[in-house]
Amino acid sequence: MQKGHLLQFDCQSCCQPVQFSLFEIEEGNTAISCSCCQKKYGLNDKTLQRQLAKFQALCWQIAESEEILGDTTVGVRVGEREVKVPYKLLLARLTCKLDLKVGAEQLSIVFRMEPSRDLPMSL
Repeated sequence: MQKGHLLQFDCQSCCQPVQFSLFEIEEGNTAISCSCCQKKYGLNDKTLQRQLAKFQALCWQIAESEEILGDTTVGVRVGEREVKVPYKLLLARLTCKLDLKVGAEQLSIVFRMEPSRDLPMSL
């Protein structure tokens, strides 16, 4: 499996994870379905495809920036104190999520950089 190409959201019917790849969409496979309840989702909207591709590129760029930002810290003010958080720690805890509204429902799409390590997989 190639590192960093899976996106995932929870099925609106059964709440199980639905995974897909932008590679599949680029190849014309715009219909994906939940492996649990078989609910179908159409991802043939060109605007949505473009936004998902940009979201994936942004997530990749953040991860790729680790090399140059590894020694950088981010200052966070808490009252009168400033806490310096290493950027490397922020990257390790980074969850890349895109929140969309689909009809009346909120849908969160998660970019999975390292699927074997980032989220528990249901069998």
